[in-house]
Amino acid sequence: YIRTLYLGIQSRRQREHQRRWYWAMMFEYADVNMLRLLETFLESAPQLVLQLCIMIQENRAERLQCRWSV
Repeated sequence: YIRTLYLGIQSRRQREHQRRWYWAMMFEYADVNMLRLLETFLESAPQLVLQLCIMIQENRAERLQCRWSV
């Protein structure tokens, strides 16, 4: 986050290279968002795998449950 803020400030301050600093800030921001998405997936995936394993082992996977799990 700090680097993204730094690049945003630089894009405002330096008029001659404003476009370059702006695009650098946008790429940093995209990287931060991808890391957030990965973090969210890694938090929820183990719970989903555990639920699916329990449903399969107990042979209680009904049609509606399987449809909503995927």
